[in-house]
Amino acid sequence: MTSYRRAGYATSIQSTTGSIATYARKLAQQGRPDMEIILDDHIEGKIYTTFDALTGKVEITAPHQARFDEIHITLEGTVKTFVDDKSPANTKSKTTALHKFLKLVMPIAETDYPQPRVAEAGRTYTFPFNFVIPDQLLPRSCSHACTADHVRDAHLQLPPSMGDREMSVQDDFAPEMSKIQYAIKVRVVRNRETDSKDTVLVEGLRKLRIVPAVTEAPPMSIGPTDYDFALSKTKSLKKGMFSGKLGKITVSAAQTSALIFPAPSSESCTPPTTMATMILRFDPHESSSQPPRLGGLTTKIKVSTHFAARPAAAFPTHRTSSALHETLRSVYSFSIPLSSRCVESVVWTKHTPSPAYTRRDSASSTESSDCSDNVYAPAPKENAAYYSATILVPITLPSSKTWLPTFHNCITSRVYALDLNLTIHTPGTGVPVYSVGLRLPIQIAAAGNHSRRASLTVEEAAAELAGADEYLMARLIEMPHEDLIGNSVLAQADSSELPPSYEDFARPQQIATLGRC
Repeated sequence: MTSYRRAGYATSIQSTTGSIATYARKLAQQGRPDMEIILDDHIEGKIYTTFDALTGKVEITAPHQARFDEIHITLEGTVKTFVDDKSPANTKSKTTALHKFLKLVMPIAETDYPQPRVAEAGRTYTFPFNFVIPDQLLPRSCSHACTADHVRDAHLQLPPSMGDREMSVQDDFAPEMSKIQYAIKVRVVRNRETDSKDTVLVEGLRKLRIVPAVTEAPPMSIGPTDYDFALSKTKSLKKGMFSGKLGKITVSAAQTSALIFPAPSSESCTPPTTMATMILRFDPHESSSQPPRLGGLTTKIKVSTHFAARPAAAFPTHRTSSALHETLRSVYSFSIPLSSRCVESVVWTKHTPSPAYTRRDSASSTESSDCSDNVYAPAPKENAAYYSATILVPITLPSSKTWLPTFHNCITSRVYALDLNLTIHTPGTGVPVYSVGLRLPIQIAAAGNHSRRASLTVEEAAAELAGADEYLMARLIEMPHEDLIGNSVLAQADSSELPPSYEDFARPQQIATLGRC
């Protein structure tokens, strides 16, 4: 009985404390200005992409008269990650990282501010803004060392919004350890007279869902040490449990083309599709051996989100992200089934070897050379018959999920792999079904709105026209005066390293007048 009373007493105290805190928060908010960020032509769930214009206005209403100095309107993009620390020597439970990769500032004209800069009570002030989603980031967004230029180029591309359940109803496979957000932020700032530091009087934000255009990258260069992928496998087959060898089968596949999602403004409802091609080769152990019977083929797509608490100098892999000594990197992966079908009806084609020596036709010999003088062509290395078959595997992603394009950020990445598993049946009894699995890298790209750029405003068009007029203005081009020759700072250096002086190319002074085109 006593324990129940104590539990009820603790709940009562917690409830009272929570209500007091809520009441105090409401009192504090009553003295703050009311702020509303309005986006033009915005609807719930809208997806923005590269070169889309974000136009709108900010409406601020002060409950009482208040002095301020500036209003900052920015478009910001941030990546937040954290890695659980499993090391017993460290007292921290997790290590958190924050990367602000994008910050566009909207300049506010002096005429838009009230004069003096004192907000009147109950009056609503409107400040317009206009942003354009860029196609890439500034170089200072990736200032750490990279192993190759293509890694830095990938880090300077905009990543898509990820991991925010408020912006995407469907699952985008993002773990809670990695989140990418875009937002329009507004801050009302006042400069303190005591220490001249800026104080934020009120701030607000409007989250956006951005999926930038991502072009298809070249195929990956996969070497023997790339354990994340397997493009070819060879397996020996037996006739039966106590019988001899049937032969060996080699299953291989090339990297597929990317799955390209249409632009958000597109009305196409057709899901993106690509095609994987599996090439089978059977080398019989004896000439009388026939190819095995194929069974089923299952396809899965593996989704991997790499995240870290420090910048990555190279593209992450499962081997590097899940190493035992790595405490600041990790990876979150799982597979999603795509299709399963029977391929028993695939037809094998027999290839017979060519003769050991093939005499060339006399007409094929023309000029004498190191190669053309050979009358007999060398025999091929293979001197036995073999069988081949081809299986076409269509790949289509389910529409019930949110598929993000492949990207690599400084501290987080999203990559995909395609798993193909083929079952093989041998004619003998007592032999289990053979299984051969391949894993191919596959890309997901986004079309975006690369075909059109955001239209210029009236002010931007006027500035561009003025720049063109200034470029076409008439100018005078002439040789420098004799007193100015030889006075360069480079004259203090070694004369052998200096460029030729003007005296070496002395010509009569010429004046050219360029008129308008």
